[in-house]
Amino acid sequence: MQTIDAKIRLARTYVWWQAPEISLRDPHKLLCQILRYGRPEDYVAAVELWGTDALRGALLAARRGEIDAKSAHFWKLHLGVAEGAERSA
Repeated sequence: MQTIDAKIRLARTYVWWQAPEISLRDPHKLLCQILRYGRPEDYVAAVELWGTDALRGALLAARRGEIDAKSAHFWKLHLGVAEGAERSA
């Protein structure tokens, strides 16, 4: 039960304009919002709930404007998807 509560809390926080159930059916937008605006504890929660591969996938599939350039650069380095980067996650 805690897992679904945590997912709903994140959905309400980062994709406030739509029902959490919609965000959780396809969490791409939610994960992009966390990568762009997320607090450290919410990033940690997202990793625990969806896994690093899901965050990496959201980062790589993000459309222009979903994640700002500064955040995208940081996460590419952190998640090991930047050219020549070593994984730190």
